[in-house]
Amino acid sequence: MSPQVMSLKSKLKLTGFLCFHLLLIGVVITWGAMRFQSWEQQKQLPEIRLTPLSVTPQYDRPEIVSDEDLVKVLNRLRPKFRGKSPQTNHVDHALRFWGIEAEFDDPRSLSGIEMRDLLLDHRRFGDAWGEKTDPLLVHNQFGVRVRVQEGLETSSHEDHTLATLAEVGTASDYPVVTSEGETNLSAMIEEAMRSFSLNQVEYEWSAIVFALYINSARDWMTTEGQNINFDLISERIMRQPPVKGVCYGNHRLHALVILLRVDEQTPILTKAGREKIVKYLQGITSVLVKNQSEEGFWDKNWDAQPLDLESEKKFAPDSRRVLATGHAMEWWSLAPPEVLPPDETLQKAGHWLVETIQQMPESEIQSSYTFLSHAGRALALWRGKFPFQVDLSSQSVEAL
Repeated sequence: MSPQVMSLKSKLKLTGFLCFHLLLIGVVITWGAMRFQSWEQQKQLPEIRLTPLSVTPQYDRPEIVSDEDLVKVLNRLRPKFRGKSPQTNHVDHALRFWGIEAEFDDPRSLSGIEMRDLLLDHRRFGDAWGEKTDPLLVHNQFGVRVRVQEGLETSSHEDHTLATLAEVGTASDYPVVTSEGETNLSAMIEEAMRSFSLNQVEYEWSAIVFALYINSARDWMTTEGQNINFDLISERIMRQPPVKGVCYGNHRLHALVILLRVDEQTPILTKAGREKIVKYLQGITSVLVKNQSEEGFWDKNWDAQPLDLESEKKFAPDSRRVLATGHAMEWWSLAPPEVLPPDETLQKAGHWLVETIQQMPESEIQSSYTFLSHAGRALALWRGKFPFQVDLSSQSVEAL
């Protein structure tokens, strides 16, 4: 073979080698670009609804609470917080209880709009708490958040205030006034999504915020690089021992009910994910039915474990029992029929709540208001109404 032919073959081999590697590099670059695009898409937050979804009452059970008893209970639980330094956890519980639409003849009671302004308008917050008090709303790299567990002027739980605003139907473009200027509620919702972690201590209220505001069932990525969806959130909730967590575990159960009810309106769970939640709540209901007291209440140890009161010394027994019983009755009032207990269980619990709340001294109602707000809301929901829809005028305010 001539040197010329050998040289040509070598050049062809070299050309082929270079073409192959250029093609390989091109494939790698294309794959990398696609992966980067996918990563960037995952980092993008899902679309936020303008108006949050509403989870409405679906039962009307006068055998649980009569019209007359409901009016008596609700009148005792009006939000009498007008004045200086109203505790933020009392205000956001009262707003969730009564709704934005609530108005009262009693001059001591704040309207729903006034309560919302205390939470979302730094000027109103400053009027109530004084200029020297640190703001309730603060900015960080993810958006705007509510200060949590830093004093009576702050929220009691992570995303609790935001979940309240979601449950009472606050639009995502609603104006929010911070000490640094004006924004809107979307800045708070986005902060909650970006900073969320499956490993955070409290995630119950975050789940409610996401379920009511997010207009998509797709995964999204947190700043920690976690892919989040509603199946994962529900599995995290169900992984914790039943009575562990805030209010003896009931807020996690309420969050699961919200996920189920939202899934009925727009699919956010897989079929298997929904079935797991239903089965889990049916199991919880069975435990509660088995351990209901003869009088109708539950206590901190609704799972029948030994009653440890070391951390409950500041609560009177009835307040503690109202906490456990009112919360259970509230999440049942919104739950699908397949997870409800027998009628007798509900009637006994409802009657016990009515009698106990009517007999409570005013000082105990004020100190236990957050617990009682759940009980009062539950009783109204069992009559197919939100509390603001109940006519309170049939009982004289002066007589209370």
